[in-house]
Amino acid sequence: MDIIQRNLLRLIRCGAFDTGEQVEPMSEWKWQQLLRLSQIHGVTPWVADGILKRADDFFLQLSPTLRQQFLDDTTERAEPHGRQQLTNPALNRRLATLREEAGPEDVTFDMLEDLVAISSAILAHGISLRQLIALGLRLRNPENGVMHDVLRQWIDSLGMTAMARLQGALLMELFDFGAEEIPFTDASTSRQTAGAVKDLFRLTQQKASDWYFTQGESIFVRSSNSGAMLWHMRQALKYMSYYPAEGITSIFHNFAHSLTHIEE
Repeated sequence: MDIIQRNLLRLIRCGAFDTGEQVEPMSEWKWQQLLRLSQIHGVTPWVADGILKRADDFFLQLSPTLRQQFLDDTTERAEPHGRQQLTNPALNRRLATLREEAGPEDVTFDMLEDLVAISSAILAHGISLRQLIALGLRLRNPENGVMHDVLRQWIDSLGMTAMARLQGALLMELFDFGAEEIPFTDASTSRQTAGAVKDLFRLTQQKASDWYFTQGESIFVRSSNSGAMLWHMRQALKYMSYYPAEGITSIFHNFAHSLTHIEE
């Protein structure tokens, strides 16, 4: 992890979770790269909060113009996910049954849908810092009202135990959560977690938006960015072992979805 990524995470932890870490000194150019990285991942508001909280940090040397660019970012903080759907028909029916049994406005089921949304995103286009921040904030809220024993049972019933464990490990790796703060799973960091963090910082808006096919000049179908297509395929295959029943159908679903964008 390079200095830009380290400082990004320090400022997110400070802004979102109120830690008191000092940043490492960087040039103006590197701070500009940090701004760009925060915008790509949609986390600039929390970085801006961190900048404000660390205003007296000797090493936080930003020009007034660049500082204002952080503060002026209008990215929404909320990470709405709506009603989740799984691509595996059997798992999706099970999820629908749990939704019906839980009833409306059940906070435990809301967190389950958070975990499902993150799982679907990881399989489709990679790990999302925004989603993990939202999950961490929900867990750190002492009034979240989540019944974690019930949540564990639901996670198990959806075959999502390994994927939930990965999400917990990422909270530990990125935001310094303790295992006791993640009661919905038995999480611990590992070399695989560190590898997942590296994958996270390879994500760009270009890769996230190019997983579609277009009609080429020949009779063959090609992707508008073949590198992005292969990257997404590798992502899905890499994380499929964490959620194999959903991972296999997710690959075919995303491939079929991309074909609907072929120009007539």
